[in-house]
Amino acid sequence: KKVSNKKTTPHKNLVFTSAGDNTKFDNLWIGPNQNYDVMAVYYGKNEEKFKQYESKVDYIMQRKGSKFQNFHYVYHNHRDIIDKYDRFFILDDDIIFDVKDINEMFKLSKKQNFWICGPTFKNVSECKISHQITISKPGNLFRYTNFIEVNVPLFNKYALDKLMEYYDPILIGWGIDYLYI
Repeated sequence: KKVSNKKTTPHKNLVFTSAGDNTKFDNLWIGPNQNYDVMAVYYGKNEEKFKQYESKVDYIMQRKGSKFQNFHYVYHNHRDIIDKYDRFFILDDDIIFDVKDINEMFKLSKKQNFWICGPTFKNVSECKISHQITISKPGNLFRYTNFIEVNVPLFNKYALDKLMEYYDPILIGWGIDYLYI
Protein backbone atom coordinates (compact mmCIF):
# COMPACT_ATOMS: atom_id res chain seq x y z
CA LYS A 1 0.00 0.00 0.00
CA LYS A 2 2.59 2.55 -1.13
CA VAL A 3 1.71 6.23 -0.90
CA SER A 4 3.19 8.39 -3.61
CA ASN A 5 4.06 11.89 -2.39
CA LYS A 6 5.33 14.72 -4.56
CA LYS A 7 4.93 17.53 -2.03
CA THR A 8 7.69 18.74 0.27
CA THR A 9 5.96 21.71 1.91
CA PRO A 10 2.31 20.88 2.52
CA HIS A 11 -0.44 23.26 3.42
CA LYS A 12 -2.30 22.81 6.73
CA ASN A 13 -5.47 21.69 4.90
CA LEU A 14 -6.06 18.34 3.19
CA VAL A 15 -8.75 17.34 0.70
CA PHE A 16 -9.23 13.58 0.68
CA THR A 17 -11.19 11.44 -1.75
CA SER A 18 -11.53 7.89 -2.98
CA ALA A 19 -11.62 8.12 -6.74
CA GLY A 20 -12.77 5.81 -9.46
CA ASP A 21 -12.54 6.05 -13.22
CA ASN A 22 -15.58 8.27 -13.88
CA THR A 23 -14.73 11.49 -12.10
CA LYS A 24 -13.41 14.95 -12.91
CA PHE A 25 -12.14 15.85 -9.45
CA ASP A 26 -8.60 16.13 -10.81
CA ASN A 27 -9.68 18.87 -13.22
CA LEU A 28 -12.01 20.69 -10.81
CA TRP A 29 -10.23 20.71 -7.44
CA ILE A 30 -6.63 21.19 -8.54
CA GLY A 31 -5.22 24.46 -9.77
CA PRO A 32 -3.30 27.59 -8.89
CA ASN A 33 -3.74 29.26 -5.50
CA GLN A 34 -4.86 26.16 -3.58
CA ASN A 35 -4.69 26.56 0.20
CA TYR A 36 -4.77 22.76 0.56
CA ASP A 37 -3.13 19.54 -0.56
CA VAL A 38 -5.04 16.69 -2.22
CA MET A 39 -4.88 12.98 -1.40
CA ALA A 40 -6.64 10.41 -3.56
CA VAL A 41 -7.06 6.72 -2.98
CA TYR A 42 -7.72 5.18 -6.37
CA TYR A 43 -9.97 2.12 -6.24
CA GLY A 44 -9.98 1.33 -9.96
CA LYS A 45 -7.77 -0.90 -12.09
CA ASN A 46 -6.83 1.43 -14.96
CA GLU A 47 -3.08 2.18 -14.81
CA GLU A 48 -3.42 5.19 -17.13
CA LYS A 49 -6.12 6.71 -14.91
CA PHE A 50 -3.93 6.13 -11.85
CA LYS A 51 -1.02 7.90 -13.58
CA GLN A 52 -3.33 10.77 -14.59
CA TYR A 53 -4.37 11.32 -10.97
CA GLU A 54 -0.84 10.77 -9.70
CA SER A 55 0.45 13.58 -11.93
CA LYS A 56 -1.97 16.04 -10.29
CA VAL A 57 -2.49 15.15 -6.63
CA ASP A 58 -0.09 15.52 -3.72
CA TYR A 59 -0.59 11.99 -2.38
CA ILE A 60 -2.00 8.90 -4.04
CA MET A 61 -2.32 5.23 -3.37
CA GLN A 62 -4.30 2.39 -4.89
CA ARG A 63 -6.66 0.48 -2.65
CA LYS A 64 -10.17 -0.95 -2.76
CA GLY A 65 -12.78 0.46 -0.41
CA SER A 66 -15.15 3.34 0.19
CA LYS A 67 -14.11 6.89 1.04
CA PHE A 68 -14.28 6.53 4.82
CA GLN A 69 -12.86 3.01 4.79
CA ASN A 70 -9.89 4.29 2.84
CA PHE A 71 -9.52 7.37 5.01
CA HIS A 72 -9.58 5.14 8.11
CA TYR A 73 -6.77 3.09 6.58
CA VAL A 74 -4.67 6.19 5.82
CA TYR A 75 -5.41 7.66 9.26
CA HIS A 76 -4.12 4.56 11.03
CA ASN A 77 -1.27 3.63 8.68
CA HIS A 78 0.11 6.97 7.51
CA ARG A 79 0.13 9.20 10.59
CA ASP A 80 3.18 10.98 9.17
CA ILE A 81 0.84 12.45 6.57
CA ILE A 82 -2.24 12.99 8.74
CA ASP A 83 -0.29 14.76 11.47
CA LYS A 84 0.81 17.50 9.03
CA TYR A 85 -2.72 18.86 8.70
CA ASP A 86 -5.20 20.84 10.82
CA ARG A 87 -8.32 20.50 8.63
CA PHE A 88 -9.65 17.66 6.48
CA PHE A 89 -12.25 17.97 3.72
CA ILE A 90 -13.40 14.42 2.97
CA LEU A 91 -15.19 14.68 -0.36
CA ASP A 92 -16.93 12.25 -2.69
CA ASP A 93 -15.07 12.27 -6.01
CA ASP A 94 -18.14 13.51 -7.91
CA ILE A 95 -18.61 16.74 -5.95
CA ILE A 96 -18.56 19.71 -8.31
CA PHE A 97 -16.31 22.21 -6.58
CA ASP A 98 -13.56 24.48 -7.79
CA VAL A 99 -10.36 25.64 -6.09
CA LYS A 100 -11.90 28.96 -5.03
CA ASP A 101 -14.88 27.26 -3.34
CA ILE A 102 -12.67 24.72 -1.53
CA ASN A 103 -10.34 27.50 -0.37
CA GLU A 104 -13.38 29.41 0.95
CA MET A 105 -14.63 26.35 2.87
CA PHE A 106 -11.27 25.97 4.62
CA LYS A 107 -11.12 29.71 5.31
CA LEU A 108 -14.63 29.78 6.81
CA SER A 109 -13.99 26.63 8.85
CA LYS A 110 -10.87 28.13 10.37
CA LYS A 111 -12.27 31.65 10.88
CA GLN A 112 -15.38 30.34 12.67
CA ASN A 113 -13.40 27.62 14.47
CA PHE A 114 -15.86 24.96 13.31
CA TRP A 115 -15.15 21.43 14.48
CA ILE A 116 -17.16 20.16 11.52
CA CYS A 117 -18.95 21.87 8.69
CA GLY A 118 -20.03 21.28 5.13
CA PRO A 119 -21.22 23.23 2.13
CA THR A 120 -24.81 23.48 1.03
CA PHE A 121 -26.04 22.51 -2.42
CA LYS A 122 -27.73 24.59 -5.09
CA ASN A 123 -31.28 23.48 -5.77
CA VAL A 124 -30.58 22.72 -9.46
CA SER A 125 -30.87 19.56 -11.55
CA GLU A 126 -27.09 18.93 -11.45
CA CYS A 127 -27.20 18.59 -7.66
CA LYS A 128 -28.69 15.59 -5.92
CA ILE A 129 -30.45 16.89 -2.83
CA SER A 130 -30.77 14.13 -0.24
CA HIS A 131 -31.70 16.33 2.74
CA GLN A 132 -33.63 19.63 2.70
CA ILE A 133 -31.29 21.16 5.29
CA THR A 134 -28.45 20.99 2.72
CA ILE A 135 -30.12 23.34 0.19
CA SER A 136 -28.38 26.72 -0.20
CA LYS A 137 -30.31 29.77 0.99
CA PRO A 138 -29.56 33.19 -0.51
CA GLY A 139 -27.89 35.57 1.91
CA ASN A 140 -26.64 32.88 4.30
CA LEU A 141 -22.90 32.73 4.90
CA PHE A 142 -23.43 29.76 7.20
CA ARG A 143 -26.14 28.12 9.30
CA TYR A 144 -25.82 26.07 12.47
CA THR A 145 -27.26 22.59 12.12
CA ASN A 146 -27.06 19.14 13.62
CA PHE A 147 -26.43 17.48 10.25
CA ILE A 148 -23.61 17.51 7.70
CA GLU A 149 -24.06 15.46 4.52
CA VAL A 150 -21.74 12.42 4.39
CA ASN A 151 -20.42 13.35 0.95
CA VAL A 152 -18.87 16.69 2.03
CA PRO A 153 -17.75 16.92 5.69
CA LEU A 154 -14.90 19.23 6.63
CA PHE A 155 -13.34 18.37 10.00
CA ASN A 156 -10.85 20.09 12.22
CA LYS A 157 -8.22 17.76 13.71
CA TYR A 158 -10.04 17.41 17.05
CA ALA A 159 -13.34 16.32 15.46
CA LEU A 160 -11.55 13.99 13.06
CA ASP A 161 -9.64 12.32 15.88
CA LYS A 162 -12.91 11.81 17.77
CA LEU A 163 -14.55 10.27 14.70
CA MET A 164 -11.63 7.92 14.07
CA GLU A 165 -11.75 6.84 17.72
CA TYR A 166 -15.23 5.37 17.11
CA TYR A 167 -15.48 4.78 13.35
CA ASP A 168 -15.62 1.14 12.27
CA PRO A 169 -14.72 0.50 8.61
CA ILE A 170 -17.73 -1.81 8.30
CA LEU A 171 -19.68 1.46 7.81
CA ILE A 172 -19.56 2.50 4.16
CA GLY A 173 -21.96 5.43 3.79
CA TRP A 174 -25.23 5.70 5.63
CA GLY A 175 -24.78 6.18 9.36
CA ILE A 176 -21.35 7.78 9.26
CA ASP A 177 -22.94 11.24 9.15
CA TYR A 178 -24.83 10.46 12.35
CA LEU A 179 -21.72 9.05 14.00
CA TYR A 180 -19.61 12.16 13.42
CA ILE A 181 -22.31 14.52 14.60
